[in-house]
Amino acid sequence: MCGRYSLTKPLKTIQHHFAALPVGLFHEPRYNIAPSQTLPVVVNNGSERTLRPMRWGLLPAWAKDEKLGHKLINARAETVHEKPSFKASFRQHRCLVPTDGFYEWKQDDNGKTPHRIFMEDGALFAFAGLWSAWRGPAGPIETFTILTTEANRPLQSLHHRMPVILMPEDYSGWLDPAATSPSLKALMQPLAGDKLTFHAISKTVNSPKNDLPDCQQPLHD
Repeated sequence: MCGRYSLTKPLKTIQHHFAALPVGLFHEPRYNIAPSQTLPVVVNNGSERTLRPMRWGLLPAWAKDEKLGHKLINARAETVHEKPSFKASFRQHRCLVPTDGFYEWKQDDNGKTPHRIFMEDGALFAFAGLWSAWRGPAGPIETFTILTTEANRPLQSLHHRMPVILMPEDYSGWLDPAATSPSLKALMQPLAGDKLTFHAISKTVNSPKNDLPDCQQPLHD
């Protein structure tokens, strides 16, 4: 499950990291990103990468109701190649979702305590994503979803699922339009090693209305 994340780096930093040209994009630091919001997404555009605004919550081209996007914020890596909602995008429209951290809630004696998960060095990374172009009554909308897989060992204490995380050396392989299913499957695995760290944070992050640096502050006992 991935239902909330952050992207606090400046646009120029994001552009440089992903070697992508911004197109029609305005970005300011986001500390508490929630589904249905519009975020930067990296796609292949011929011979170059572009960084484009898309709405979180996939709408397949055949969708009749815009509300379907609320249910498709995540796609399971194990079945993405066969599910009607995702299989066309998996074949043709893979993307990178830039991020510098995400949130998960752990059940404990105090209810559910939110945690921030991020790279130990604070670096940008990417979620493996899919995107789709949907034409609605008000015009075309580009939307995306984030792939999830089984949690790696360090994160199992928080949740049994985690987003599929791609490192810079994986970006080209994921975006390659000629990529084969075996090569893509090899990328859709739990992130190995101890690159990620996490800590408990305050419940400020519980409400998507709170898009503040306070959402990332460690919780002190």
